[in-house]
Amino acid sequence: MVAAAFSLGIAFIAVLSTASSRSRFTFLFFLNAAFLVVPQRMVGGADVVVILSLVTILLSAFSSLRNHRSITSMSASSRTRRSSGLIQSSLFAFLLSAILSTIANSEGLVALLPWLNGVALGFLITSARPSLLPSFATVRRAVLVAGGVTVLYDISLLISGRAFNTGPFNAGRFTGSLGDYELLAEFYGALILICMTSLFFDNSRLWRLGAVLLVCPAAVILLATQSRGPIITLCILAPAFAGVSIVRFRDSAGKVVGVLISAVLALYFALDSISSSPLFARLSSLQFGGGLDSTLNRASVWGYFTQLPTFVDAGLVGNGYLYPYEEIGTYPHSIYLWLLWSGGMLGLICFCLVVLVVIVSLLRGIALPHSASLSAAVVVVYMLLDEIKIEAARNSASISFLWMTLSLALLAIREQKELKGDKQ
Repeated sequence: MVAAAFSLGIAFIAVLSTASSRSRFTFLFFLNAAFLVVPQRMVGGADVVVILSLVTILLSAFSSLRNHRSITSMSASSRTRRSSGLIQSSLFAFLLSAILSTIANSEGLVALLPWLNGVALGFLITSARPSLLPSFATVRRAVLVAGGVTVLYDISLLISGRAFNTGPFNAGRFTGSLGDYELLAEFYGALILICMTSLFFDNSRLWRLGAVLLVCPAAVILLATQSRGPIITLCILAPAFAGVSIVRFRDSAGKVVGVLISAVLALYFALDSISSSPLFARLSSLQFGGGLDSTLNRASVWGYFTQLPTFVDAGLVGNGYLYPYEEIGTYPHSIYLWLLWSGGMLGLICFCLVVLVVIVSLLRGIALPHSASLSAAVVVVYMLLDEIKIEAARNSASISFLWMTLSLALLAIREQKELKGDKQ
């Protein structure tokens, strides 16, 4: 068994080594989305999926460095140097803060691997020559194919009645192969938004049809998780995304209106089923005027977590990225609180700096207008908003997916810079 797995690994590396740089980048995005809902398989303390991602990143980096111009040509471009340099500086600052936190707490770098992978992918995208990078549309299609893999797997679990929470707390909620209904819901909410971006802006009728076929089962899985946060965030961002698309991209207005009408009709015919589900009872229990306890249902957990001595004394570099769940007994239910505990004030500030630079750059792209910038922006904002009340750090593949969405944004930013240069 070990010999067979080793042989497959060697074959995988051999095939990937002969692939083009664009194919390797595309495979990276596919990998980080397709295996998100696959249970962790640990080797030497690291998730197998993360190891595969690291191998692909290293091969892509070698391909870029082999051609010296792929680095120097970008640095010589006056229109891309300032923005790319700021992004790379923020990525380097986060990387440095994470390593400092790890060293200060005498932890191994294996705990940092998913975060390091994300930073490395960001560096590659902002450094590589445009001819070595796949287009945003190509990467989106790869993610849609990956979404098809995960949907088929989770739908089979749902139909067979497996992967439901059976504990005394929130029994009956679908946890999927990921084993966490909140992270599962976040992923499928992001997948639905990615499908919407394809429906609005993909030039291929076949890929738009594929996105339609993917939205329906993804929505079923999302509803089965009974997770309110992703659904509420999705219901706010999806119409806003459609409205901006109509205003900024008149040539896509007809498709956007058609999608909205279809969505309203689908919701109308499914309303009876939804209103009789446990999810509807959870949604109707929200009291937006009653404070955080009744609205987000997180205040009690946040209050407990922020009073922990290790959180209070986290300081500048934090407690390290190896989170002791068994010792603490709960997750902080916020990526920002998690970063403050793990990476300290320095880690949280550096991560927020990365996010701020990405969002500001995307807003400039929307003003161009550039459909990839708008498409990436809505997915990134969705993830960052939902991460207020959940943390991707529970699962190494979820961390990789969070960085994958940020890398999608970086790819869109690179494209918008080229578009701006062509117009000038």
